[in-house]
Amino acid sequence: MGRKWQILGVMLIVVLLGSMGCSSKHKLVAGAPDWVNQGSGAFDDAGSRVFYGVGAVAGISSQTLAVQAADQRARADIARQLETLVSGLSRDYQSAMSAQGAKPGVEEQQLEQSLKTVTEVSVRGSRVVDHWKDAETNTVYSLVELDLDSFKAAISQLDAVDPAKRGFMADNAEKTFDQLKGDVKK
Repeated sequence: MGRKWQILGVMLIVVLLGSMGCSSKHKLVAGAPDWVNQGSGAFDDAGSRVFYGVGAVAGISSQTLAVQAADQRARADIARQLETLVSGLSRDYQSAMSAQGAKPGVEEQQLEQSLKTVTEVSVRGSRVVDHWKDAETNTVYSLVELDLDSFKAAISQLDAVDPAKRGFMADNAEKTFDQLKGDVKK
C-alpha cells in the first residue's frame, strides 16, 4: 500500500509541475494590436532590422505612471535581448581569436565590458513607438524599438577597443541578429 501512495505522490508532482509550465505561456489579448500578441524579439520590419521590446503594467491608477512603467519594462526587455546579442558577439570573437592561436585573456574581458556599456547606451537610444491600453483589464502596453544600425554605430564608437575588434563585432552583429531572429520564429 505504501508503494501506491509513492506513485500517486509522484504523479501529483508531475501534474503540478506541468500545470505551472502551462500557466507561464503568453496569453493572447483579444482586440490588441499585433505587436502586443506577437511580443518582443529581433525582426525585419519594412527594410529595417530592429529589436522590439514589449512592456506591460496593470494595477496602476495613474495613467502617466502606468505608461512610464510600461515603457521602462519594454526597454528592459530590449536590454535582455541585447545582452544575448553581446554574449553571442563575445563568444564569436573569442572563438575567432582561439582559431588563430591567440590565448583568451584580459582583452576579451575588456571587450565584453565595453560591449555591456554599448548595450546600456543603446537602450537609452531606443524609442517608444506605440502604446495600447486594454480597456477590460486596464493593462497598459508599450512598444519600444532599437534598430540594429544604431547598435552597430555604438560599437564603432568604442574607443577602448582597437579598430580590428570593433570591426569584427560590427560585422558579426548581423549574423548574431539573424540567429536571434531565428529564435523568435521557433
